[in-house]
Amino acid sequence: MNTLHWRTAATLELNDKLIPDPRAQHNLLDRLHGIRVAVDGGFLHVDPRNTPDAERQEAGTPVDIYVLPASAVRVLRYQDTQPGGTPTIH
Repeated sequence: MNTLHWRTAATLELNDKLIPDPRAQHNLLDRLHGIRVAVDGGFLHVDPRNTPDAERQEAGTPVDIYVLPASAVRVLRYQDTQPGGTPTIH
């Protein structure tokens, strides 16, 4: 199994409502903001909790991570900079 490289996504828009709302599991979402994502091959791993909520959660507590094919993603926007302010995409 690969170690995932997590990033904070400013915006994730999906083609359909696929991700359960972490605060109300019966609601499915197609837009999420300020969440953690990781790309592995043709799949996107999504932690639907807002990043501050994820950082506050106690270590060792189980977390639901959703894996979607890249084809389910309409828009993924995140910001990544290297020293000197040069934007990069990995």
